Amino acid sequence: MNVQEMHLAIQQGVDKINSLQADLLLSQEIDIELNKSMMRFINTKYGKNNKYRKGFEESQKRIDDLRSLVREYEGIVTFKETLGSKYFIDTFTLPPDYLYLVNTLTTTNINQNCTPVEYFLSESDPILFFTISLDTFVCNSNTAIADSIIMFEDKSDLTKEQAVVWQNTSSFTFPQDINAVRDDILANPGIGFEIYWEQYGDLNYQGKFIVIPNSNTYSWIEWDGSVGTVTELVNVNSTGSQLQSQTPLYSQAFLNNRRVLVNTVGIKDVTSGSTFIQQDDIFTLLTDPFNTTKYTDPLYTIRGNALDIYTSDIFIIDSVKITYVRKPSKISLSLGVSCELPEHCHQEIVDMTVSSILEGISDPRYQTHQIEVNKNE
Repeated sequence: MNVQEMHLAIQQGVDKINSLQADLLLSQEIDIELNKSMMRFINTKYGKNNKYRKGFEESQKRIDDLRSLVREYEGIVTFKETLGSKYFIDTFTLPPDYLYLVNTLTTTNINQNCTPVEYFLSESDPILFFTISLDTFVCNSNTAIADSIIMFEDKSDLTKEQAVVWQNTSSFTFPQDINAVRDDILANPGIGFEIYWEQYGDLNYQGKFIVIPNSNTYSWIEWDGSVGTVTELVNVNSTGSQLQSQTPLYSQAFLNNRRVLVNTVGIKDVTSGSTFIQQDDIFTLLTDPFNTTKYTDPLYTIRGNALDIYTSDIFIIDSVKITYVRKPSKISLSLGVSCELPEHCHQEIVDMTVSSILEGISDPRYQTHQIEVNKNE
C-alpha cells in the first residue's frame, strides 16, 4: 500500500467498528499512530516479544519483514585509551540512522609470530561541523515548532544554493512534543547531513545538536567567516517566511587519532566476527585467558552512539564493518512518504494502528479486534 491507501484502510477499519470516531480522525493523527505502530512492529520483529518468541533472522518471515531496513556500514576506527600496558580501547562511531545491530565484522592487523605490534598515533582527517541548540527549531515567540531548518549560501539572494537540514513531517505541538522533535531531528536529517545529540566521538556539547554536513554534497558551505558570505541557518514556517536566522559556529576537530603500524613486514590481516559484552563483564573477561579479547574474536561494548572495541598489544583494529537495522523514514500523507517496510507487512501495521486508535478512544471492541491482529501475526 502507498500512504494514501494505508490511510483509507485505517479509516475503513475504524469506521467498521466505530463510525463516529472515523469521521473525526485527522490525517496528522493517523500519521502519528501509523508511525507508532510501524516502530512497534519493528521492535517486535527484531526482538522476541511476539507469540512465536522468535527474533530477527530466526525465521524466514522475520528476515523478510525487516529486509528493506538492513544496511551495511564501514567507518573509521579511532584510538580512545590505554588500559594498563597490554590492553587498548578503539572506538567505532555508529551511523546516525542506526537502530539495531545485526552483526559486526572486524579486520585486524597481527604479527605472524604473535609478538606485540609497534604502532604510532596518526591524526585523522578533520571533521567539519557546527552546533545548534534545540531552541533553533522553535519559532513564533516560542509557541510552535518550525516547519524546516534551511541553510542558505546567501539568504539575501534566494537564487543561490540552499540545503534543508531538517523538514518537519509531523504535527508537533510546543512544548509537549519537544522531546519527540529532538528524536525526529536525529532520525530524519536532511540529505547530506549527519546530526547527533550532545556527543559525537570526543565532541561534547550539552543541550545542542552536532551537525556534520557532507562537504562533497555541499561544497558551497563557507567555513571561514572571514572570506565571503557566511552561510546562515534559517527556520521557516508553513508560509515559507523566514522567521529567524543565525550564523552557526563553524568548527573543525580531529576526533582522536588512529593507531597505525610502524612496519607492515610480517603483518597479516585477519577478518572475523566480534562479540558483544556487557559493560559490567568486560574487565573480568579481559583478565580471563580463555575468554579475553582475541584477534580472531575481539570483544566490544556499546556506549552511546559508538562501539568500544577492546584489543591487546598483539593486534590492531584496521577496520570495522557492521550490518544493522536502520531507522525508517516517517510515514507522512502530506509529504507523500509511504511505509518503507515490505508490502506484505502493511496490512499488519494498518491493523495495529486501528487497534491503537480503538484503545485510545476506549472502545469496548478493542480487545476483540486485538485478538484478530494477534492471529494475523
